[in-house]
Amino acid sequence: MAVMQEQANRLFAAKRFNLIAFVLIAVLILIAYSNTFHSAFHFDDDPSIVQNQGIRNPTMDGFLGQFSGTRPIVNASLWINYQLSGLNVIGWHVFNIGFHIANSIFVYLLLLWTLSLPSLRVRYGARARRMALFGALIFALHPVQTESVTYIISRTELLATFFYLATFLFFIKGVNTRKFRYSVACFFTSMLAMGSKEWAVTLPAMLVLYDFLFIAEGKLKPVLSRGMAYLLVALPWGYLAYNMMSTNLSGAGFGISGQNGITPWTYLLTSLKVEWTYIRLLFLPIDQNLDYTYPLAKSLFEFPTLLALFGHIAVVSLSLWLYIKKKWTLVPFGAAWFYITLSPTQSFVPILDVTFEHRLYIPSVGFIIFFVAAFEGVFDWFGKKRSENVQKASAQAV
Repeated sequence: MAVMQEQANRLFAAKRFNLIAFVLIAVLILIAYSNTFHSAFHFDDDPSIVQNQGIRNPTMDGFLGQFSGTRPIVNASLWINYQLSGLNVIGWHVFNIGFHIANSIFVYLLLLWTLSLPSLRVRYGARARRMALFGALIFALHPVQTESVTYIISRTELLATFFYLATFLFFIKGVNTRKFRYSVACFFTSMLAMGSKEWAVTLPAMLVLYDFLFIAEGKLKPVLSRGMAYLLVALPWGYLAYNMMSTNLSGAGFGISGQNGITPWTYLLTSLKVEWTYIRLLFLPIDQNLDYTYPLAKSLFEFPTLLALFGHIAVVSLSLWLYIKKKWTLVPFGAAWFYITLSPTQSFVPILDVTFEHRLYIPSVGFIIFFVAAFEGVFDWFGKKRSENVQKASAQAV
């Protein structure tokens, strides 16, 4: 009886902590973005919202007409938002901030559920909630998220991230419960993510890596046994490919080659440097800009470009070493998340704008996983050293 009462108390305490965490995340985000509710429409907001006659048709035909192009979920959200608030910017910002709150809560749950898995529970279980809240608050309040939340049409990032993280949570729940309905839910959230932003094609790869590192604990057989779940997550690739082939992407800045000196090769070289700008912004968010003027790289052997390449090689090599030699999983996974989720926009596919801060929204989750794990590792190391020094002092005193 006493054991059951203790378990009930622990469950109540856990639920209470989660509720407090959710409220804290929401309140702090509302405070941080309280001065943005009246921010006007800018840049692509005009053609996508202000001048968009398609979202003004209040009929069901008007709504169904939004499900076209490469981002039908975003189009549908614009139609709904217009029907609710017209061109009053407050309603549009409420939508964006609401989804940022939801995404921050999802980051909390992803960290909490990951740190509570059997492979990590022994090391992190007792501090999982604290670490999860720490990471979620970094995601929620980091200045680099400002563009994604405040620039209204950047809700593409917010919506894609919402469904991307939801797929992870459904997948984890499905593995834990072994219920097929969660795999079906993964199919729908994957479809919605890919219908919001093209970089969501990375979802199956990230799920496989997550499974391999944290759930299967480095074994391939358990990963392969969940092949049906991965198939359902990957099926929306076909839908996205069809939409991209039937849509003029050059109007959105994709597939530009030769314009302004941008080719697949120069874009790839420039991206090597841009990624270090992103990393710097994550650690030191100063000199932020909505519309960067970024110099194109012309050759691999330019000093900044070559240095950037060696820096990326060093990060990847260190991550592999930590996994192989030290059996660390969180830091390598965080680094992989950053690079993989960034790859659709910062690789060899030329885009007219070589850098935008809103592209950091989903990769920042990988940075947070990396940072929180490294942060805890540093304090563990200091704690171990302090304990060793105390033991040595005690031995010498004896």
